[in-house]
Amino acid sequence: MVPLVCRTLPGVLKEAAPPAVVSRLRGLHHSNTARSLLLATELTRVLHALESSGISACPFKGPALSVMIYGDPACRQSKDLDILVPGQTLRRAVKVLGSLGYGSGRNWDGPQLSAHRRTEYEAVFARRDGKLQVELQWAVVPAYFGFDHEEMGIWSRLENRAWGAMNFPVLPPEETLLMLCVHGAKHLWCKLGWVCDVAGLLESGTPPDLLRSLELAGRCGVTRLLLLGLLLAERLAGARLPQEVWDRLEADSRIAVLARRVLDIIAKTPVNPDADPARYLFYAKSKDNRWDQLLFAGRLLSTLAAGEWNPSALPDILAPFYFLFRPLHMAGRHGEPILRALARKKGTVPFLKAR
Repeated sequence: MVPLVCRTLPGVLKEAAPPAVVSRLRGLHHSNTARSLLLATELTRVLHALESSGISACPFKGPALSVMIYGDPACRQSKDLDILVPGQTLRRAVKVLGSLGYGSGRNWDGPQLSAHRRTEYEAVFARRDGKLQVELQWAVVPAYFGFDHEEMGIWSRLENRAWGAMNFPVLPPEETLLMLCVHGAKHLWCKLGWVCDVAGLLESGTPPDLLRSLELAGRCGVTRLLLLGLLLAERLAGARLPQEVWDRLEADSRIAVLARRVLDIIAKTPVNPDADPARYLFYAKSKDNRWDQLLFAGRLLSTLAAGEWNPSALPDILAPFYFLFRPLHMAGRHGEPILRALARKKGTVPFLKAR
């Protein structure tokens, strides 16, 4: 949030904030600018290497998104680079990163990479000097979410955004909006900056066609997640929504309940919702219908995370059926927190009604 605060409220900060606070914010802003330029330069190098090897790639978030929304790579805070590639090119992409000095400390030559691809959605690689990391992604959320971004045909729809001599491939605004809303929901929107990104995209020079975004969301089964992101952008960042969107929001009372949960999380910052077992209940409630909720539960109970795969914990004769023990593992590990979340008083959300 520091870059946006310094960019949009310079006069207010100078007049209302103590000098020490202004100085601190400026220092953070300058550090972020330097970091963003480093990331943008490295992103260009990595993308060029992937393209030279015939691998389609699209940066997700980071400096490319900052250029797309704000026209400047330094208007977002990013620690590393997220790069999306088609799943079938993952092994080649790993080799390209290796040639650029990136490694993960794991051997990806054998079946381990295939197993990792089935259970996870990204792999983290650190540059040899320790200054940068690349998160190589073949999806934006785990498989149990049931969201397949490739259903949108993204690899044939990439656009270019230029900043100076740098060019970044990006998704069209409609697909970008959908991906941001799905990603934000995965982390329960715990960072206000992600909400600002949605609002910024809606107010950018190339805003998304929301009706088309809704059509894409319906095709991918994430309409409720899209509407939740739009509602948060309106309430927390002042984004303007057309009447068609308000009609959809008013027709689904569950979205206001989800929004209240998000506001509770933001109010309790710092918090790590990725470590909260109750997030699975949030995910289930965010599904568009009962059938999707059942499918989500089935995927969640049958999809093993990489860290859980330990067949040696069972007798050899039972090892092939290891995945059947996943429900017992989930119940033992997460059952009590989820039951506590179910027992919470729902309350009302009057301030989330349409204005």
